[in-house]
Amino acid sequence: MKKALSLIVMMTCVAVFCSCRSTAQKQPAGASQERYFLGTYSAVFPCSLRMMDKAVRETCAKSKLIEVHRSNSITTCTYLYKDVNNIPLKIDLEERKDDTVKIKMKIGSTGDKESCQLILIELDNNLRTQGAQF
Repeated sequence: MKKALSLIVMMTCVAVFCSCRSTAQKQPAGASQERYFLGTYSAVFPCSLRMMDKAVRETCAKSKLIEVHRSNSITTCTYLYKDVNNIPLKIDLEERKDDTVKIKMKIGSTGDKESCQLILIELDNNLRTQGAQF
């Protein structure tokens, strides 16, 4: 009886803990093909490279990141930002033939999935304010 009672109490605690903890992040509605592999978070947005370039610069400025380097070409953009703790954020944009943009992000040397997801959500919001239709 004592074992059964302790098992019920333990299962109740686990159930309460799991219901209080939200593991599901809000996902950007405009992004597709999201992937996190070896510290790099990537996704595809159905917008132009120019719109995504503007969204990246505005989002990083809003986040108070310091721009260290930016390189733009006809079909690609590369950014290097650092935060106040000198942790780098590398962002690569590539315009694809199907009128979409693939974004790759890596924070630090090992990556940070949750922070990349937050940046992606802010990029999605920024693109929507620019008038992007998803």
